[in-house]
Amino acid sequence: MLAFQAGHEEVFAEIVELYETAVFSLLRRLLGPGASLEDLAQEVFLRLYRSRERYRPEGRLGTFLYRITYNLALNHLRDRKRHKTAGMPEHADGEAVELADPKAPAPEAPLDQELWARRIETALAELPENQRLALVLQHYNGLELTEIGDVLGISAKAVKSLLHRARQRMKTLLEPYREAES
Repeated sequence: MLAFQAGHEEVFAEIVELYETAVFSLLRRLLGPGASLEDLAQEVFLRLYRSRERYRPEGRLGTFLYRITYNLALNHLRDRKRHKTAGMPEHADGEAVELADPKAPAPEAPLDQELWARRIETALAELPENQRLALVLQHYNGLELTEIGDVLGISAKAVKSLLHRARQRMKTLLEPYREAES
């Protein structure tokens, strides 16, 4: 990033290549499937490009990039909540469309890793944004408490508390599935 700040434009492609999977993965875990993830990931890197003058090497570039990603994801979630459509969708004949419960497992789906991955993804979506981000950054991205704190703008002690609440909530959300399998 320092080379990019110094005017070496060609290194930006290396930055994108190095972090694109992590950014895309973080966006998917924060927003779920259905969001225009490619466009949002592109926006993250566009914002990084535009903010190169503001970047300071006190922290890791990944932390700076995760903060941009988190802010963009929060904005997207807020926009999505504001623009929810009212009413049920209808067929052309005016009859209401019957929607499947996205939380319900498919009847033919075996209880395997894929099913548990969907259950975990659904449970993650139920967490408040800050808890979800803290959990994803630690579990999937391997960040330390201080790094997560830098992304969220809170202390490491507050991150530890946030992670504890997130794990407790995840346990509560997943408990019915564990009991059903027993």
